[in-house]
Amino acid sequence: MRSHRSLTQETLKTPRISVYPVVRERSSQVYQVETGETWMTPYQCYLANEILPLEPTEARKIKKNSSKYTLINGKLFRHEFTHPILVCVSGEQCTCIMAELHKGICNSHIGSRSLSSKTICAGYYWPTMRKDCMRYAQRCKQCQQHADWHKTPLEELKLVYSPWPFHT
Repeated sequence: MRSHRSLTQETLKTPRISVYPVVRERSSQVYQVETGETWMTPYQCYLANEILPLEPTEARKIKKNSSKYTLINGKLFRHEFTHPILVCVSGEQCTCIMAELHKGICNSHIGSRSLSSKTICAGYYWPTMRKDCMRYAQRCKQCQQHADWHKTPLEELKLVYSPWPFHT
């Protein structure tokens, strides 16, 4: 039996990633920068300076998987065979992306598998994406309220007696 798979193809008129930094006017606003260590930190350290973690198994994993990632202007990107280059995100950005795709402008309230594939098609990646999308879709209050519930009326179960057990 053959399985049919579809390939999403998108033709871009301009590059998705700017290699040269964009010069903007200075503003007086102050932004909080996330300085904590995320899942991306070991990959960024290895790709920028070839610094590996001290733990040998973690170092082997980072070295092996680093071929899937690239570092452009200090930002980490993941490249896959079937999708264009994906922006690596972590923390609160993941929740904002899932919220926008799940409840966003179309208000579609899609399920977890569709949410994770739409996230990839939108150009974002983080390693726990499928699990996070499943948890997010399960905890959506509107999805729980309007879910397809079993519509039979509640009543007691009735026992059925057979005069001869196991007789057909």
